Amino acid sequence: MIVWLNGAFGAGKTTVARELCRALPAARRFDPEWLGYALRRARPVPGGDYQDLAAWRRWTVRLAGLAARGGRPVVVPMTLLRADYRSEILGGLRRRGTPVRQVVLRVPEPVLRARIDGDDREAGARDWRHRHVARALAELSGLADRESDTVEVDNHGRGPAAVAAEIVASLTRVP
Repeated sequence: MIVWLNGAFGAGKTTVARELCRALPAARRFDPEWLGYALRRARPVPGGDYQDLAAWRRWTVRLAGLAARGGRPVVVPMTLLRADYRSEILGGLRRRGTPVRQVVLRVPEPVLRARIDGDDREAGARDWRHRHVARALAELSGLADRESDTVEVDNHGRGPAAVAAEIVASLTRVP
C-alpha cells in the first residue's frame, strides 16, 4: 500500500512521513522530489515545475509502484495540486494493482505561512511556497469529498505522532 501525503507546501508532509514510517512496521519512504531534481538536471523544465514533465509523472508511477512491491507500506510525501496529475499518478498506481490512500494534511493559512517563514532548511523556496499557498488551499480543500480513497487530517495543534496515529487508524477504514 502507498500512503500518499498531500498538502500545501509547509503543511508538514516530510515530518509526518518520518513519524508515519516509525508507526508502520517495515514502512519505507519514497520521495518523488528526488526524481524531479534529477530530471531537472537532465532536461529543460518549461515553467520550472518538474511535475509538468510527463516523464516525471510516468517515472513516479513506476518507481513508487516498484517500491510498494512485496507488501511493505510506502509513504510518499508529495504535494499534487493539479487534479489531472493526481489522477494520472494515483490512478496509474491503482491500475497497476497498488492500493493507494491519499492523506491530505490540513493546516490553517496563518499557521502555514508561519511555518514557511520559520523553515530555515527551505529558505530559498520561501517566496515560491508563499505564492502557492492560496492555490494549494483552494485545490486541496474538500478533496476527500471529491476523490475516492482520500482522507483529510488536521496537522496543527498536536504533534506528528498523534497525526501519524490518526493516519494509521484511517488505513483500516474503508472510505
